[in-house]
Amino acid sequence: MVGDKLVKLRKKQGMSQQQVASVLGVTRQTVSNWECGQGAPALDKAGELARLYGVSLDDLVADAVAVMTADSVVDAEPRDLHVLKLLEGRRCRICYRRSDMVDIMKSSSLPDKARVLGVTDDWMRVGHDLGTGNPWSKKEAAISLIDVNLVDSVLVWPIDDDAAAPTPKGAEA
Repeated sequence: MVGDKLVKLRKKQGMSQQQVASVLGVTRQTVSNWECGQGAPALDKAGELARLYGVSLDDLVADAVAVMTADSVVDAEPRDLHVLKLLEGRRCRICYRRSDMVDIMKSSSLPDKARVLGVTDDWMRVGHDLGTGNPWSKKEAAISLIDVNLVDSVLVWPIDDDAAAPTPKGAEA
């Protein structure tokens, strides 16, 4: 799972394996092995990768944290994120860009109702419930890093509903 994250995060930054290897002072083959799940970076290298990709070390290595990235064809124009940053701690419904609709349909784990846990220039960290679609099944709390280029708009829950909503495990960070 860490390997898949490393691939997504590297591609989000527009970097090749060789470029990542040069920054970290390792070989391209080492980066390839990490991405293929044939080994994992040492703690110091994992920390460097997290800084390079703009995510926390916890989010990088935690299997419970999913990474959702936009298609490379999405226009990566600068976005004004000050409003999203004001939503930290609030429950919202996230609406995604249409150009990514095919990928969204493929990924049933992409949350629409979520609590915004944090926003950076590249990522929106959200806590949300995972469910099977069956109303009687137990829901699990999950955390996802969503590429801000995927987000089209956000609808905010009323404050009354906000207080009643549970906070996912690990969302305190």
